Formats: sequence, structure tokens, C-alpha cells
Amino acid sequence: MEGDQAVTLLGTFTVTAYCAAKCCTPGHELTASGTHPAQGFTIAAPRGISLGTHLRIEGVGWRIVEDRLARKYDDRFDVYFERHEDAVKFGKRKLKVWKYD
Repeated sequence: MEGDQAVTLLGTFTVTAYCAAKCCTPGHELTASGTHPAQGFTIAAPRGISLGTHLRIEGVGWRIVEDRLARKYDDRFDVYFERHEDAVKFGKRKLKVWKYD
């Protein structure tokens, strides 16, 4: 992240977790941006936030929007984990989300 960019608080959102092993539909191993998801990097975000946007999630850290959620979940963020057990352990949380402008 560049030091001269502004960071904007988007608000407090429901943040959940997902994995490719069990949480996604089989055959959907690529993200909406066409990349392979990576733990510590990939996040799914509402359609109002462009793919490639850099976000910081409270207690999680910086991530890149590379994926989308189903429209019925378009009011939350979803953090990618490689292991299903880690996604389940993360659970569902209310966290602050910031965006680099």
C-alpha cells in the first residue's frame, strides 16, 4: 500500500469466511476475477466494490477484492481460507472495513 493514499472507513459489516473445499460450488475453483483464491489475500465483496480494490478488515488485515458473494449476501464480506476448518472457526463476525482510495 502506498503511504500517500487515503483510507476510508466503509463501516461495520458482517464478515464471514469461505473455502474452495466445501463452501463453494464444485467446479468454481476460480474467483470472479479469474484468479485462484489465496489465503491471506482473497476476499469476496459486494458488487458495489470493484474487483481489485484493496480493503482492510479489522482483526484480519489487508485483502484484495477478487471474488463476489451470491446477491442475497451482497451486504457482507467473505474472507477466503484454504482449509474448511479454518473458515468454520472464523465464523460470522461484525467488523469494521476500510478501503484504499
